[in-house]
Amino acid sequence: MFLARRNSYLILSPLRTFSVQAKSATASNFDEEVSEESWNNAKPYDSIPGPSKFNLITSFMPGGRFSGMPFPDFQKVLRKEHGDIFKLKGLFGRRDLVILNDPKDFEVVFRTEGNFPMRRGFDSIEYFRKVHRKDKYKVTAGLLNEHGEDWWDLRHKVNPVMMKPQITKGYTAAVDEVSTDFVKRLHNLRDVNQETPANLLYYINVWALESIAYITMNIRLGLLADKPDASVEKIMENLKAVFEGINQLDFQPSLWKIVKTPAFKNHMKVMDELHNTIGKFIEQGLKNLKDKDPNSQKSDREVAVLEKLYEIDKDIALVMVLDSLQAGVDTTSGTVFGVLYNLARNPEKQEILRAELKKTFPDKNTPLTKENMANMSYLRACVKESIRLQPVIVGNLRTTGQNIVIKGYKIPKLTDIVMYNYGLHLDDSYFPDHKAFIPERWLRSATVKPELAHNFAYLPFGFGSRACIGKRFAELEVESLVVRMILNYELEWNHPPPKMVVTSINLPTGDLKLKMKEL
Repeated sequence: MFLARRNSYLILSPLRTFSVQAKSATASNFDEEVSEESWNNAKPYDSIPGPSKFNLITSFMPGGRFSGMPFPDFQKVLRKEHGDIFKLKGLFGRRDLVILNDPKDFEVVFRTEGNFPMRRGFDSIEYFRKVHRKDKYKVTAGLLNEHGEDWWDLRHKVNPVMMKPQITKGYTAAVDEVSTDFVKRLHNLRDVNQETPANLLYYINVWALESIAYITMNIRLGLLADKPDASVEKIMENLKAVFEGINQLDFQPSLWKIVKTPAFKNHMKVMDELHNTIGKFIEQGLKNLKDKDPNSQKSDREVAVLEKLYEIDKDIALVMVLDSLQAGVDTTSGTVFGVLYNLARNPEKQEILRAELKKTFPDKNTPLTKENMANMSYLRACVKESIRLQPVIVGNLRTTGQNIVIKGYKIPKLTDIVMYNYGLHLDDSYFPDHKAFIPERWLRSATVKPELAHNFAYLPFGFGSRACIGKRFAELEVESLVVRMILNYELEWNHPPPKMVVTSINLPTGDLKLKMKEL
């Protein structure tokens, strides 16, 4: 249980540990006396290795050694040069970033983060909500950009609606409805070779937006129709532009905190457009809510997230639905593409999964329910293994909750830390035969030598009370679509592996043509 003290009384939160891999800590693991003793004997913070400010600036300039280099490659170079801990010094008004590459150190950060874990949001998004458009975010700037008791108050209100399994599973039928429609749409889009269009990821994005809109607002946007809403193209374009803007302004050297650069102005413009476009959908959801007949017969369907949160606080409801639609499209679509791709590349694993599904769904048209989706161990193992190989989020960001010592160096309280999980995913020390797609490694019957694994090496949704709020919705959407695809089609991939591009998230790019052979 998560324990927080405020207003002189104790609040016992229903928040649970979100990673089944992470063990409980004992008080002796991270007690204050040990921390103080190690602190007094540690090396100064300023002695943490890493490139100089001048080296960082010149390396990212055109022609520099890091110019255009994907973050995983940039990270790999610096880890080779400096080891499992190094520091990127803050530039142009930014704070330092300490990069960690050892899961034992990840655990120290997580276990000492305190009652109100701090995960600094993207500065450009925070500026948009707290300065540029503060009139639109009167109560809260959202879970990503709030901290301390303000964050806790918000999380405490929305967590029962968005994280309780017994509630989130209630949206199974709604998500299945969208997935079924999407599979039919994709079927009709295949070419003469039974392959999907090359822009498959775009269509998966549309499915993800339609799904999360149905969950949050109980409305179908009609995006899977032959002639969808004219704004859908703009939404997809702007969602991509937002992540590119975050990468440029928050991850690479930028002067926007000193002078409002053209890139910064464009970023504000893009987020304005996205806010306004998605806002129209939310307005429709609110209209439906107001027009709802209180005497109408209750549906078996779970009440929309918007309606539940609206009863708690109108402004919170609007921000949370807006965030769900913005953050729940590219991340979910990238994840589900990875699962389909890895199953297509590994037909023997695909067949094992199909056999599991057929036991529960001898009739492939059987509707999905929270009951018949309960025991899908191989399906969930396939999802986990795919996330390991192609994670959408490559690491976890935290701000230290107290003074700690990592690798013999002092890390002061309120230092920003990046815990780079992706490098561990591709390391035989933690995942033997790391290049292979082996869902079996996640099954209870799997035998992995204890010395080759660590509980904090795999945390795709974060850890603890600040873990991803949309985790359960994302899992439900991904599992639903994979079930529908595998029950209806034999998947093949007959092209080179897709190139992965990391902006602020890790997504495939280029021609993505999946062959779907009807069963």
